[in-house]
Amino acid sequence: MSKKIDDVKVDEIQISKDKHQKNLDINALKKLFSYLFVHKWQLALVFVCVIVSAITQVIGISMMQPIIDNYILKSDISGLKTAVINMALVYLISTITTFIYTRLMIRIGERSIRNLRNDLFIKIQKMPINFFDTNQHGQIMSRFTNDTDILSQSLSSTLPTLIRSLLMFIGTIIVMIKLSLILTIVMFAGLVIMIFVLKNIVGRTGKLFKEAQKNVSILNGFDEEMLSGQKVIKVFNKEEDSIKEFDEKSENLRSTMAEAMINAGKLMPFLVNSINIMYAIIAIVGVIMAINDNLTIGVLATFLTNARQLQNPIANVSQQANAVFSAMAGASRIFEIIDMPIEKDSGYIELDHVKVDANGNASPCSADRCYAWKWEEDGKTIYKELKGRIDFEHVDFSYNGKDKILKDVTFYANPGEKIAFVGSTGAGKTTITNVITRFYEIDSGSIKIDGIDIRNIKKDHLRKAFGMVLQDVNLFTETISENIRYGKLSASEKEIFDAAKLAGADSFIHRLPETYQTEIYGDGSSLSDGQNQLISISRAAIANPPMLILDEATSSIDTSTEIKVTKAMDNLMEGSTSIVIAHRLSTIQNADVIMVMEDGRIIERGSHDQLIKEKGTYYGLYTGALELD
Repeated sequence: MSKKIDDVKVDEIQISKDKHQKNLDINALKKLFSYLFVHKWQLALVFVCVIVSAITQVIGISMMQPIIDNYILKSDISGLKTAVINMALVYLISTITTFIYTRLMIRIGERSIRNLRNDLFIKIQKMPINFFDTNQHGQIMSRFTNDTDILSQSLSSTLPTLIRSLLMFIGTIIVMIKLSLILTIVMFAGLVIMIFVLKNIVGRTGKLFKEAQKNVSILNGFDEEMLSGQKVIKVFNKEEDSIKEFDEKSENLRSTMAEAMINAGKLMPFLVNSINIMYAIIAIVGVIMAINDNLTIGVLATFLTNARQLQNPIANVSQQANAVFSAMAGASRIFEIIDMPIEKDSGYIELDHVKVDANGNASPCSADRCYAWKWEEDGKTIYKELKGRIDFEHVDFSYNGKDKILKDVTFYANPGEKIAFVGSTGAGKTTITNVITRFYEIDSGSIKIDGIDIRNIKKDHLRKAFGMVLQDVNLFTETISENIRYGKLSASEKEIFDAAKLAGADSFIHRLPETYQTEIYGDGSSLSDGQNQLISISRAAIANPPMLILDEATSSIDTSTEIKVTKAMDNLMEGSTSIVIAHRLSTIQNADVIMVMEDGRIIERGSHDQLIKEKGTYYGLYTGALELD
């Protein structure tokens, strides 16, 4: 089978790949501006205010020349008062417009970052499962925290500062040319040398800040793993090794960030000293010109003030350099994820909660397990009852495109049957559940439900047909009631209680201080592993899906609780096509069909009694002659 767009392999969705780095800064800048331009009218007002603020600042300085030549040197007190008042009004306008664009830009920046953060979160929700399997959660979280925070600071303050500095630089140059072309040429000779040196400093600084941001992400990823794995670290006495590894990663971050900051810190001293030298040279040339009556005192004073003023926009740019480079690195890393291919879905068949008669006509249905597949064909809506027949036909699958996990797997499950898989770790049992829900796409063969190839079923509708109870329990920091309701958001309190009773969780919940309103933590620390699993089973019970997948669902439950839960799960699975993966053979003895897997293949199949009579691998496992790895 040819590889489709949605068949995204592991190596194609890992973050921080070299292929994402080429020209990423320019592309990220363009996309970042697209978020700003959503607020085009407010942004237009910001630009107007920035322009007015910069122009009035330049005009204010240029007013010094007539004040000195026309009023101070001529002792015209009346004219001096008027000129000073006019200058004050010009600076007042500059102050007001600066206040306006600063406030507006903060609002625009924060709203843009909110939209960007929302888009990033939406994109994360659409990423395939292998994206999360192959990237550290801490590195992904770093995009939401460090990178967006840096961008927020830059958009609200850095961007308008840079624009204003650029306008002031251009305006000041224009005024200086009008005052004295000779002095301007002298100044430009110094600027050419200065810009050449600046280019090298700025280029190196940008690369260093990108490397520093990458190390921030690596350290966050390591921290997240260490915090979530504290029990394992302590059990194996790896505290010292963890500290050593943390020190290494922390030192990498320190060294790269320090180098970036030191390199960026060269800008300001270089600029200040260069401009001071230029100022001294211009002053000498200007004084000589004034002595020779080629320049008035007012022109010289105004030119020198502008020369000093020229330091401000250049200095502002240098001061904002750290923020600019960090922001660009952050934007690159954010859009690196946003630009990744999402979990494409070529399916067109939907799952509808209706009843279908013998003629294929659909009618409303109030029963829980009343579903039909629905699609359009030749302008007509076709319905097919969901019965729960599952067929695997010569299925091959590999996670990395090379090492096959499933090898020519073929089996079927009749509607309402309980199919169990046993086998050693790595035999491919859990992979069966991953491909049947299209968390991963198979390499070849086909998987069908009710005769429909699952690749033709929309992924969200396919997954809606299955209830899942996994070995790794994922609860949320909420009340027990809300965690159970997650399986069916419209569930009533009675439905929640009934689901908990069915799963055997009601008893321990009533012993808690606030019973169903007890708030638990998402990391599972509030309850025992078995209790967390019982809530997870309750969540599946309330969804009451037409098909079930139980992946080591009782692995964290003690033996006495297992008996009660197994009975509850049998009640839950009654009438549903169920796929059960288990290490404990006692939980699957009543399965309709048991399949023994080894090295990605099904080597035995049959009921418990049939497999015992065959005295093969299953018999050895059951009698203890063989053990699961």
